[in-house]
Amino acid sequence: MEYIMMGLAALVGGIIQPLTGFGAAVVMMVAASAFYDMTIAPTVVALICMAQSGTMTWMYRKHIDLKQIALPIGLYTVCSLVIINLLGRFDLHVLTALFGAFLIALAAYFLFFAKRVKLQPSLTAGLACSAFSGCCAGAFTIGGPMMALYFVAIARDKETYVGNMQFLFLTTNLINFTMRVVRGYFSVSLLPVAGVSVVCILLGLWIGTLLSRRMSGDIARQVVYIGVGVSGLVTLVQELMK
Repeated sequence: MEYIMMGLAALVGGIIQPLTGFGAAVVMMVAASAFYDMTIAPTVVALICMAQSGTMTWMYRKHIDLKQIALPIGLYTVCSLVIINLLGRFDLHVLTALFGAFLIALAAYFLFFAKRVKLQPSLTAGLACSAFSGCCAGAFTIGGPMMALYFVAIARDKETYVGNMQFLFLTTNLINFTMRVVRGYFSVSLLPVAGVSVVCILLGLWIGTLLSRRMSGDIARQVVYIGVGVSGLVTLVQELMK
């Protein structure tokens, strides 16, 4: 069941990422949290997502604007590493409950408020989004939503937005995964399920790339975040009842 659920989540996440620019980690974390605790799950997800973000970074390499994103990526990375180093002090029961609440808030934001929020491309906005996203990435490997809001505001076109987002995910996941390994949150026994999931996420990327030419990213996003919200509610209720 672990292999099936992780593989399916990777496939769906792979399909969603080309349509929206992010989302694979969200879907993967919903599945991973059912099998691993909140120190191991983000580590496995970071490894799997690196395969997709690395591939997409190469695909959009000519559109990446390093001058625009270097400072946000730096702050994002620092904040995420601080949180990763503090994970060992957290009560995993509380952290899992917070993860459930985070998923509910994330789903509500994208379903009801995202289109109404317009961010001005300022240094202050960039630093605020980077710090918040980095903390979320350190705790749950989900740092894309707020960064997407900022990267959309500063990007000159869709290709630049996608390229910047994927470069962010590749570099920060690589650094964060390394830190998680150092902290003892990954073992060799996780490699088989990660390997299967990598194959599935790359297959999903191929499918999603084809669909992105025909399908609206808004429709895909709504379906995904309804599921994310339900999963978050179930996770939160389960933890509160323990």
